[in-house]
Amino acid sequence: MEVPTLFVDAGNVFTDDRFNGVELPAEVMTKNKWVVKAYGEEHHDAANISYPDLPYMADLLKKDGYDKRSDELPFMQRIVSANVQPADDTCRAPVPFVVREITLKRGAPGKKIRVGITGLTEGKPTGPNGERQTSFPHFKIDDPFEAAKRIIPELKKKADFIVVLAYMPADMTQRLASENPDIDTIIAARQTSSMDDPQHFNRATIVNAFVQTKYLGELRVYVKGDGTIDNQINRYVQLDSNIPDDAKALETVNTAHTDFTNEQSKTAQATATKTNVFGSGDSPFVGSQTCATCHAEANDVWSRSGHAHAMATLERKNEQFDNECVGCHVVAYQKGGFQSLYTTPQLANVQCESCHGPGSDHAAAPAKGYGFMSTPVGCVQCHTKTNSPDFEFTSYWARIKH
Repeated sequence: MEVPTLFVDAGNVFTDDRFNGVELPAEVMTKNKWVVKAYGEEHHDAANISYPDLPYMADLLKKDGYDKRSDELPFMQRIVSANVQPADDTCRAPVPFVVREITLKRGAPGKKIRVGITGLTEGKPTGPNGERQTSFPHFKIDDPFEAAKRIIPELKKKADFIVVLAYMPADMTQRLASENPDIDTIIAARQTSSMDDPQHFNRATIVNAFVQTKYLGELRVYVKGDGTIDNQINRYVQLDSNIPDDAKALETVNTAHTDFTNEQSKTAQATATKTNVFGSGDSPFVGSQTCATCHAEANDVWSRSGHAHAMATLERKNEQFDNECVGCHVVAYQKGGFQSLYTTPQLANVQCESCHGPGSDHAAAPAKGYGFMSTPVGCVQCHTKTNSPDFEFTSYWARIKH
């Protein structure tokens, strides 16, 4: 029997590319636009604005050209926030909530339920004592608890069931539930992931979204015959290779990857002529070819391993320019090593110095004591549970032992 389903995102929807107050790069803008487009095409019902999303929201919600963008990307009108407000006259306020109507198939077949969905975000944490940044270019973040007290009663008049998408830590979500007895569900998200069991405060059930969408959170709501909630049960579904790809979604993903990879390639080519440490001869990294002159046996093991072809893994997915992926597939990214495929191709892939550190001094004066790395501690810096869910040290080490 078909079950009515709503798809929501609790926040940190877009990449801010470590936003520092300047204009977002073209490839980041392209990537974020595809997120809005895909969420609309896949019939998502709502997404919450968090403080990391504000750089792109400044472009999405600017008054100039808003109607044209809204026609092109209708999901814009389902990106919600009750406490993000414009700080100047250049941007519109996001919608504070959306109401989605569903028809029950079980419990009370045929009964229509109005589900109200709103969003809240904390300010950006800036200090050890709970200090938070609430002013940003074009936007300000109002106190989420005051915003909730204002918006929840209004939403209650229009909805039978209230869902709050909250980008905030556990103590804040608990307070939110305690102060607002009309909230039925809080779906929380923040920088760290949690797969803890649901919590209950007042009538609210609190569950957590998993970072990077590597697990799909599924909250099942059981309804009594009179339409009231009987129970809410949560689980997480790992989105690994055992989950078959949807053909239409896969086509969208591939098209999007090609689009923003092309933009990333343009940027990388444009910066390839700039001076870099490898043009000066002062690089602390020498590359695996230099290592191989003395360590031929170890190099032979490496050359037949997945480490030697780590960049190809990204290229097959059109992710070879993605800052969020490259770091674990090259030598010392953003640490004086690999810069891009155009400027430092000799440091692509997971090479000797990825694990053992810069080798120029050792190559100049070979001696014992260089490059010790503790295992498996060093391995799990990249082979994390989310990035490498099948990682198991004993069998993986056997493939590269040298």
